[in-house]
Amino acid sequence: MLNYEFPPMGGGAGNATDNISKNLALAGHNVTVLTSKCGGQPVFEVKNGVKIYRVFSWRNSIHDCGFKGAYTYILFAAFKLWKFNRTEKFDILHYFFSLPTGLLSLFPWAFKNTPYIVSLRGSDVPYYDIYNKKVHLLNLILKPVNTYIWRNAKEVVALSRGLKATAMKTASKQSFKVIPNGVETDLFNPGLCKKKSANKFRLITVSRLINRKGIDHVLAALAALKDKDIELLIVGIGNYENTLKKMCSELKLNDCVTFYGYCLREQLFKLYNKADVFILPSLAESFGLVFTEAMACGLPVIGGRTGGVPDLIKSENGILVEPGNIKEIKSAIVKMKQGQKMRVCMGEANRLRVLEHYSWGSVAQKYYQIYQEEQEM
Repeated sequence: MLNYEFPPMGGGAGNATDNISKNLALAGHNVTVLTSKCGGQPVFEVKNGVKIYRVFSWRNSIHDCGFKGAYTYILFAAFKLWKFNRTEKFDILHYFFSLPTGLLSLFPWAFKNTPYIVSLRGSDVPYYDIYNKKVHLLNLILKPVNTYIWRNAKEVVALSRGLKATAMKTASKQSFKVIPNGVETDLFNPGLCKKKSANKFRLITVSRLINRKGIDHVLAALAALKDKDIELLIVGIGNYENTLKKMCSELKLNDCVTFYGYCLREQLFKLYNKADVFILPSLAESFGLVFTEAMACGLPVIGGRTGGVPDLIKSENGILVEPGNIKEIKSAIVKMKQGQKMRVCMGEANRLRVLEHYSWGSVAQKYYQIYQEEQEM
């Protein structure tokens, strides 16, 4: 399994690599992960039965890879694959992201006789992140390379039906399967640390603070509502943080909006369980791991009608809004605030939905079925 991000680095894709590899190892399979090194991490360790190799990557920070971080990983990972080719034998290679990680499949020594699959995560798909001009331009330039990587893969897996539809704009004849992310249902649990204010209606958003997450639209909606009984907790860091803080000051929201900063995943459940509703009306979202975390904690959710979010949110468990539509976001917040009984029902439905469809064990099993299919070909 190859991914330039792996916990504590990155977001959903790194977490997915960690949990899928761990569950496969628990099932008795021999799993190796090739990822990036961060700070004082060891270049090799065995964790949860998984052999983890780390190579140098010139990242901007632990939560911001940047182009130089992604492509220096490719350089050093290619050298590591060359060394592996002398000593190791793999039945299948699993690339997370076709770009940049899938570029490793192009190297002549990268186990050319070994089948590989690609997991599309969002930013590696043309036309997904049109709001990040650099990423969008690079994806357009590298579209022929991307489609070549997909075409030569034994299977290409999208996170959601929405992401599959976006990928098909580039390769309409390509076969895509859909396997969602999972969530640690034992960690994210509604029965833990449930302490809510009787006087305040608490919203929470957990996200990298970047433009396409639509958090600025939530702030605009709160400013328009002028309801002092509503609080918003923003959990995460990113390059849009200062812009959001400046917006809070300009809209006079400093008394009701709190920037928490970075929170360890192991502690996130405490923050979810102090909230009434999770909100994240992203402009683009391939899946939305944070939605499943909040749902596992029994929270109703408000999300954008885009990408993979409609796969998660139905009328019985949350409210979908048009991304960027302040009026719809306002209406969803008011409806949630006024509908206590509705929120309870939605929260219970969300917990059941996650247990039935989004456990990491079931996700790992779906991938293993693909691995087996490819070995039998």
